[in-house]
Amino acid sequence: MTTRVTADPKAEQSLRLRFDAFELDEADARLMRAGQPVPLAPKPFAVLCALARTPRALVTKNALLDGVWGHRFVSESVLKSTISELRAALDDDPKKPRYIETVSRRGYRFIAALGGPAASAVAALAATSAMIGRADALERLRAAWRLAAEGRRQIVWVAGEAGVGKTTLIERFMAEVGEAHCAHGQCVEQYGAGEPYLPVLEAIADWCRRDAAVAELVRAVAPTWLLQLPWLTTPVERESLRRELTGAGQARMLREMAELLERHTENRPLLLVTEDLHWSDQATIQLMDYVARRRGATRLVWLASFRLTDIIASDHPLRAVRHELRLHGLADEIVLDAFSEQEVAQYVAARAPALAADEKFVRALHGRTEGLPLLVADVVDEVMARGSLSRSMAVPKSLTGIIERYIRQLAPEERALLEAASVCGAEFRLATVACVLERDVASLAESCAELARRQRWLSDADGGYAFRHTLYREVLYQRIAPLMRVQLHRKVAGALERERAKAPKVSAAELAFHFEQGREPEPALRYYAEAAESALLHFSPAETMSLTERALSLLPSLEATSARTTLEITLAALQGAAAVQAVGIGSREAKRAYQRAQSLLDQAPQHPLRGLFLHGLGVVLWVRGELGEANVLAERSEALSDQTGDATTRLCACLVHGIVQHVRGRPRTARAWLEKAIAAAEGIDKTTAPAVFAADPTVIALGLLALQLMHLGFVAQARARVRDAHARARALRAPGPQAAALWFDTLVEVRIGNAKRVADLASQVLALTEEYALMPHVRAVQLWWRGWAQARLGDARGGYARIREGHEQAVPFGLRGLISEAHAYGAEALARCGDWPAARRELDEAMCCAEAIGERQYLTQLLLLDGQIADGVGEPQRARDSIRRAVAEARAQEALWLELVALSALCERTDATAKDFAELRRVVDQLNEGLDTPPVAKARALLAARRNG
Repeated sequence: MTTRVTADPKAEQSLRLRFDAFELDEADARLMRAGQPVPLAPKPFAVLCALARTPRALVTKNALLDGVWGHRFVSESVLKSTISELRAALDDDPKKPRYIETVSRRGYRFIAALGGPAASAVAALAATSAMIGRADALERLRAAWRLAAEGRRQIVWVAGEAGVGKTTLIERFMAEVGEAHCAHGQCVEQYGAGEPYLPVLEAIADWCRRDAAVAELVRAVAPTWLLQLPWLTTPVERESLRRELTGAGQARMLREMAELLERHTENRPLLLVTEDLHWSDQATIQLMDYVARRRGATRLVWLASFRLTDIIASDHPLRAVRHELRLHGLADEIVLDAFSEQEVAQYVAARAPALAADEKFVRALHGRTEGLPLLVADVVDEVMARGSLSRSMAVPKSLTGIIERYIRQLAPEERALLEAASVCGAEFRLATVACVLERDVASLAESCAELARRQRWLSDADGGYAFRHTLYREVLYQRIAPLMRVQLHRKVAGALERERAKAPKVSAAELAFHFEQGREPEPALRYYAEAAESALLHFSPAETMSLTERALSLLPSLEATSARTTLEITLAALQGAAAVQAVGIGSREAKRAYQRAQSLLDQAPQHPLRGLFLHGLGVVLWVRGELGEANVLAERSEALSDQTGDATTRLCACLVHGIVQHVRGRPRTARAWLEKAIAAAEGIDKTTAPAVFAADPTVIALGLLALQLMHLGFVAQARARVRDAHARARALRAPGPQAAALWFDTLVEVRIGNAKRVADLASQVLALTEEYALMPHVRAVQLWWRGWAQARLGDARGGYARIREGHEQAVPFGLRGLISEAHAYGAEALARCGDWPAARRELDEAMCCAEAIGERQYLTQLLLLDGQIADGVGEPQRARDSIRRAVAEARAQEALWLELVALSALCERTDATAKDFAELRRVVDQLNEGLDTPPVAKARALLAARRNG
């Protein structure tokens, strides 16, 4: 193919415009003020023209350096000096600019109000300056922005390989939109599983700094995000927020961010930019998926870029989300290809017209660079920098070859600097590299400034430098010998550790990564554990699971020491807590992780997280219905507490014992254990942070104790313990304990038969669940209660449908230990409909579930239901037998309340005997509490009818 491009590209139209008292005439190289010439050197004048050519749009530093200095090797400091000189000529204050606005770390913007016909002329001129090979992509972005302005949210991805021009396209579009409408975040090559929401937090921080109203909006509608932005809060506020949000889930963060975006964009559209999504954490991908699927009007374009092959070839979380969103038309994808030969020729013609006439050079340039814009530009820069437009210049045969040639042109000291920097990452701090190379920071700063001046290797970054492109950093990193790479990572880790001791800017995940690559597993494990705990506190359980999994894989490389055991327990405990949130409270993952921690406790009996995994494991085994294992856990914990005298272990042992005895239908024994648990909790309450437990053990113990007292017939005391649980939960100001208190309050009211109260409590649980996005199983269980109350209040069929919905939602969470009571609710609702066969099937399922796990705490009610269904289908003998078995079961449990309910059912029958009524009288006479409840009123009515009859 032959490509011909004219060597004389069309010259740009000259500017002539007025702003304020000034008049700019580019063709005449003159700036006038009130009719008088303003002295201005050529470079400041050229910068002014370049900025004025695209009014109110960002012009990046690179674009100014390219356009004014023509890629001569000048540093950004020269540009800063030129801008200062220009501002002085315009009498413009950089703190309160009228003409030239600084865009931090990125460039400048001409903000003067234009007068006369020049304004439209400049706008037309800006519109004609199209990007080579990217005009269609730019127009698609403009179309998305127009749709967003109408309230139709847009998710747009710019995909392509490294160096293909994704950032250039995005920066051009951001310049058109204007900074006031933009929030920009950059993903960086992550360490471990990555810091949750890193690019989004960066965007919010930038957004808040530019607009104080955004910070107030975050405070009002997104407290979980406020917690991630410590500079917006005081330490006291953060601690208060952390307590109030304990137990909140990741779903709440997603909902709050969606609400924040929708509220902010009510009056103006927003462009949210996330670059290099292939380095993103999973939490950010989940947020993007959530925002894309939201209903309702939102004036938002979320524009993100990623490397296509990295997403396709790896198991990146974006892979599945990308497929789903594109399938349902919820995202648009712009794929940038490398330059064609014709586009390469157009680029060369614009930069070096004399070279464009050499078809052989253009063809070689396209073939060897594969049309990659980054390398096309660099090769042309090199030719122009030599001052010779030699048509015979050799172009290396591969992308890596081009970069390798540039590396060989470096001085040894420069090469060593860049290699050390490549180990640090895409961005690096001068102090870190100086420490690694054992050089003083001042001399290193000079070297970095020189490399940045050449506009190939480095660019300024906040507090340091960054590689201009990841391709260069990757080639530099890969060419380091493996042993040397290990040594450099080790030095970087040591330097970062010292930096962190002075100021906590270095993340734990970053340190862990460098220690791991430096083959120092013990400090790597310590920092992975810290990073995992941080991710959990930042509502990102998936990241915690990923970090702990990676860390636990390093354990075999460590000698068996007490330090290793302590780390293993910490990692396993955190993994279990994360699994409860991410996978479910009854998940195998949670059980396996907690058991791993528990199995090592004999070697580290005072581990600070012992309460978290012992209590957590007990609750997991309870909801899974694995009572035998729960009993073993309780006995082992009890033995360990006896050996060590540890109150925390004692508390967990008593609580798990109480749980086991409760489920097995032994309320007297359960009561004793639970009272011991409450006493043990009082002893450690002031010295132990609530965060060391999976949920507050005192609230759970009080709630379970209320149930035992209820079954034993102490209704007033049961309600008093429920009030204590609520008071404790309110004092903790955390949603998890509040949900637990409501949970047990509801179960007590179910046993009393108070349908209206149960409906109200279930609604409160639902409201709490929605506000704090608590674990999904809580939402499922409240559906059971709402359905039970609905059936009791007259809508039996609707109540059953709601109970079934809750059951189906609960199954994935492994709630085997709680499911029999739900089936009983369903059987009761169907019996109220007169659907006896379906009621029998539900009851059989409940019986099977209870028998499988050895549960008896609800068996009396199940037997009474069996009697009711037997009567319904005309089996009076079975009905009598089932009800008498219910009475016997209640007596075996020494549960006076359950005996009252069972005897009342027996005495309702026409075949009830005098002895049956005598037994009911005996039970009623023994009750001193709950005399105002419906079950007691019913029993008294039966006795009165017998006496009067």
